[in-house]
Amino acid sequence: MSPSVRRPATRRSTIACSILLLSAAAAARAEPLPEAGRYAPAERAHPYVPDVPPVDPARAEPLSLDELLAYADAHAPAVLSARARADLAHADVVAAGPRLPANPELGLGAGGRTVSGRTALEFEVSLDQRLEIGGEPRLRRRAARAEQQTAQAAVDEVRWETHVEVHRLHADLLLAAERRVQAERFIAFSTSLHEVAERQVAAGESSPIIRLVTGADLAETREAGIAAVQTEASLRTRLAALVGWPADTPLALRGELAPIRRAPATEALLAVMAEHHPQVRARELAVASQRARVELERREAWPEPTVGLSYGREAAPGPGPAAHVWLVNLSVPLPMVHANQGPRERALAELRLADREREASVIALRSALEQAARALDAAVDRVELYSEEVMPQLERNLALLGRAYELGEVDIHQVSQTRQRLLDASSRYLDARIAYFETAATLEGLVGTELWTDAEVAP
Repeated sequence: MSPSVRRPATRRSTIACSILLLSAAAAARAEPLPEAGRYAPAERAHPYVPDVPPVDPARAEPLSLDELLAYADAHAPAVLSARARADLAHADVVAAGPRLPANPELGLGAGGRTVSGRTALEFEVSLDQRLEIGGEPRLRRRAARAEQQTAQAAVDEVRWETHVEVHRLHADLLLAAERRVQAERFIAFSTSLHEVAERQVAAGESSPIIRLVTGADLAETREAGIAAVQTEASLRTRLAALVGWPADTPLALRGELAPIRRAPATEALLAVMAEHHPQVRARELAVASQRARVELERREAWPEPTVGLSYGREAAPGPGPAAHVWLVNLSVPLPMVHANQGPRERALAELRLADREREASVIALRSALEQAARALDAAVDRVELYSEEVMPQLERNLALLGRAYELGEVDIHQVSQTRQRLLDASSRYLDARIAYFETAATLEGLVGTELWTDAEVAP
């Protein structure tokens, strides 16, 4: 073989090796992409929803907490809006379905050839199709499905937030009813004292100022009763709006508050959070989605050849036969200037952003969980201060106080001061219980599932 024949082959081998070496060097310099599944599996974690029969608002029967949670998951306006927003991602999945990047192009051409005053008819028909040779359709479908999963995970976040808020408002509403009952008890006590004072003043046994003192106490307790009724009604309205309850149907509840319990071990809560919290799963899915987008944009830089078939009829201007021309066409763009640089860099930046957001979310959730666990134990201590010493004797102390005043053993000023202290202690006790159940709801929201497996004691 002559040197002139070997030289082109040697040049082609050198060019191929150079391309491979440059590609290897670029790959070596490339920054490793963040991996999905660092803190939790990159898949959805469906929020807990009680398995109860559907609720019919027309029944107008009191709802249990489980029925309320299930109804909210199906009808809450925030959940319905999130589901509608996730349907936009389904449209992207449908758009990624076609396996060809564009429709075939049909070309038609007709004209005449004039030679020496004679004109002959000519026409041409062509069919062209642009192709993707880097597997872009498959990657595009995978990226669209990954984005759809991320959108569904965002729906799960809203569902869980709604679940936690329903739990919180349910406990607040039951406690507001207790506060109203407690206010009615103090109103009855103050009314009784005021009636005794009026009889004593009418009989000339006491100064009229006593009636003013008992009247002021009665007004104060009635004011607390009005505030308790207003708070209960406001909470009921908020809860009805949150779950999507019909405005023309009263929302009635049944059930009791759960017992007071201390928080489980923080290490166990952190492990459950990593497994169940919808936000952790959503951040992992966001990283997986952006990785799929990076891979797609890299493939989008590959050239997209166009393959075509054309037929032409060329007639001679004279008596000669016409010529029939068949051609197979192939055109390939050379990515010398535009190689999808912008979308590739944007996809990498969005992947790095998703990774940073994942780290920030996990750190914030862990910190908030540890604080909520400590706050829950502190709330338990506050409740125990009153539940063990003060509240069991409240009814008896009110009765004894009223009896002592009626017998003249204590004056009205002592009664008023003692009543106020008991009222304040009762209010602080309810405040401590409200703080407990709201903290328990916060901790449950941070864990991502029910705090305790036995539903009868979950707050």
